[in-house]
Parts: sequence; C-alpha cells; structure tokens
Amino acid sequence: MKRFLKLIFPAMIAMTICGCVSDRLPSEDIRVLSDYADIIAVLKNPKIPRNSKEKYEAAKKLIRNVDLHFTRETATVDKLLYHRDAAIDAPGSDDPVFTFLYEYKGSFVRLRFFTYKMFVTRVEIVEE
Repeated sequence: MKRFLKLIFPAMIAMTICGCVSDRLPSEDIRVLSDYADIIAVLKNPKIPRNSKEKYEAAKKLIRNVDLHFTRETATVDKLLYHRDAAIDAPGSDDPVFTFLYEYKGSFVRLRFFTYKMFVTRVEIVEE
C-alpha cells in the first residue's frame, strides 16, 4: 500500500499543478478592469441590446480571457456586466441566481452566478 501511495502521490501533485495553470486572469484581479476595458464597456452599455452581435461577441471574449469561476462577490459581477441584462431567480431572497444570456443567430453565451447575500458561491458558464 505504501508503495502504491509513493507512486500515485507525485502524479496527483503534478495533475494539481498542471490543472491550476491558466492563461486567463481571475475575475477578481484588478487588471481585468483595465486590460479588458473595451469588452466591459460593451457589456455594460445599456444602449446595446443583450441579444446583439456586439454583446454576444464581447461575452465570448470575456470568458476566453477572464476566468469568471474566481468571482467571489456580486460587486465584481456588477463591475463586469450590466445589471439590467440579468434575469434574477427569486429576487429579494438571500440566494438569488443572476443569469446573463447573450444570444445571436442561434448561438449563445450564458453566465449564471449563484449567490448568497453579497457573495458568489458558484459560477456556471455555457457557450453554444
């Protein structure tokens, strides 16, 4: 058993290290706001409909460059996305889910932020 653990432990460490390496910035990183200001400006623009090519393309660029799974506060979501583009499940409760759906010509990007009070507990991203 000890021999088995000696063989498997280094492999588990290597997989953990390789799995954590990402070329995307964590969403909570302060550089996101400056490095991707152009993308964020499109997504926060109230004059651009959420089902437009511009917002759809901006959402695709955002998820390719920013790791939204690191989002821990609803304030971060508010800094990145226009709040009126969200559909809110159970508004007024302690644990609403904010869903941002950007559609264009049969394709979509859906971002769901599961929250508890002011904290994001889970993020779900679907692109089709």
